[in-house]
Amino acid sequence: MSRSFTIAALMLVVLAAGIWCVGCGSGGDDQIVARVGRTDITKSYLMQKLAELPPFAQQQFAGPEGTIAFLHRLVDEEVLYQAALKAGHDQDPEVVRALDAVKRRAVIQAFYAQGVEATTVVSDEDVQIYYDEHSEQFQRRGRVKFRHILVATRAAAEGVRSRVLGGEDFATVAREVSTDTATKSAGGLMGSISEGDGAPDAGMDAAFIERVREWKPGEITDPLRSDRGWHVVYLEEKVDGGTKPLEEVHEQIVKSLLPERTREHYEEVLASLKESYGVRVNEEVFRAKPRSEEELFTLAQETDDPLTRLNYYSELVFNYPDGEHAAEAQFMIGFIHAEELSNYEPARNAFERMKTRYPESALVASADWMLEHMGEENPPFDEADVISQ
Repeated sequence: MSRSFTIAALMLVVLAAGIWCVGCGSGGDDQIVARVGRTDITKSYLMQKLAELPPFAQQQFAGPEGTIAFLHRLVDEEVLYQAALKAGHDQDPEVVRALDAVKRRAVIQAFYAQGVEATTVVSDEDVQIYYDEHSEQFQRRGRVKFRHILVATRAAAEGVRSRVLGGEDFATVAREVSTDTATKSAGGLMGSISEGDGAPDAGMDAAFIERVREWKPGEITDPLRSDRGWHVVYLEEKVDGGTKPLEEVHEQIVKSLLPERTREHYEEVLASLKESYGVRVNEEVFRAKPRSEEELFTLAQETDDPLTRLNYYSELVFNYPDGEHAAEAQFMIGFIHAEELSNYEPARNAFERMKTRYPESALVASADWMLEHMGEENPPFDEADVISQ
């Protein structure tokens, strides 16, 4: 690795960290905490760069000792930067290319953020259509929230009910007489229970909860029996099941649609830009057929390098999609990706493409097997088996 490349890599790391000290000095009364040559590092600049670090990095520099350590990091980087400038590495062609690449990516990312993401719109019509077509996603079960008093006999339950109907506080009576130790101290509070669920610790199954739901919020139920005894229930809240209203799930739908709408908008913006810049692409340059199908197939079989074989097979399929060896070559593209390069996503794409393009091939069953057992050791065939077929 050349020295200039090493310096370029170092500068990219520093740039990515966002803590170069060009123009560190801010003037005024800001306290200078370090000086490197003629460059001052001020306290406000130090704290600004510290605040720009991701949270996990800020934790590493927490407290006075951490701040001092970060200051020394800034000083070290400024020293290296000034030394690199003095040595003329800012003019090194590799450094210039590397920084141009960083700038290019940053500018494109800024355009994408402002020109695509910020202008992507999920319309109310889109939201309504999605809501109507996916109503099953927005169903909710009914639920009830209540307090109860558990006693041993129906007569005791009737007495409890009379007391609370007569004006006594339900929670107070529950603390006094309920035999349910789990809820007694909380005034009989059971919390919220959804339709279809029960509260087995309190002796309440799903059928019991359905009986509770027959009453309205604010009402005291008749004595209800369970395998634990007799309950008197005060219903605090009841929410019916059904489809959540659109207003409640509007933002959820927008978030789910946004990635696809952003992709569609990106394609529209890109197409418009290509038209405005008069883009022309000459694909015919790559469709020339300087080598025959048999030559490419033979070359692929004779080389041991997987990338070279991959290129030969790809060139064969590209130039001779209906050729005698096209199906085998397409299969081998997937096989090399999967078994020799461990690139499973392009392998899956290659096998699926093989099945679509060559559905009558004897290798379709092998492609299915590879798709099912991707990544497992010892496939049931090797390249020689495929070629022999």
